[in-house]
Amino acid sequence: MRHRFVVGRDLVLSVDQARQIASVLRCGRGDTITLLSDGEEIEYRLDRVSASSIAGTVLGRRASDAEARVRLVLALPLLRGEHSELALESTTQLGVARFVPYTSSRSVARGLSAEKRRRWERIAREAVETSRRARLPEIGPVMRWPSLFEELEGDILVAWEMERALRLADAVPRASDAVSLVVGPEGGLSAEEVDLARSKGARVVSLGRRPLRAETAAIAAVAELVAALDR
Repeated sequence: MRHRFVVGRDLVLSVDQARQIASVLRCGRGDTITLLSDGEEIEYRLDRVSASSIAGTVLGRRASDAEARVRLVLALPLLRGEHSELALESTTQLGVARFVPYTSSRSVARGLSAEKRRRWERIAREAVETSRRARLPEIGPVMRWPSLFEELEGDILVAWEMERALRLADAVPRASDAVSLVVGPEGGLSAEEVDLARSKGARVVSLGRRPLRAETAAIAAVAELVAALDR
């Protein structure tokens, strides 16, 4: 499979990408790679290759067929250690278009440093490149629960371990351009927080009889949503 690289609309490869192409992948003049930009896959012939810069020629463009049909926003709780990053990587591969990190009353992790945000961006970029997507997901500012819903889009679904009546599969919107999914932190969501979500128009759904870790819930719910929305 041709090597794939996320770039901006100017199609300029970064110094790090140039170093990878020249020194790690050992690509040379005349080789072709795929650039991923704004939903397009771009066939790109390398004309000049060095460890600091790349120049080439666009041979063709096509719209990617790997993007989800409905814009999916994931409200992702800040989790301890690398748990948020696992969820970020997997759900990027599954098709999430935008992440809204947040904290709530039972959150353990409380902040997203500039260094960690850069790490999230790198993980998302690499996940796009390995999953045949062609659009880099957005990563929004960290929100607190009371203001979280101002950042969400379309129909809103909140996964809650105490919900029993409404399953996610039965709540999937069938005529929406955007869907926002919220999963809770390690300690779960309080009843008061769920009441606030309902007052904002969210539907509260169950992911099944078994309680799941937050990162597992995010991955499982996104996978189920994308499979239903892509039909």
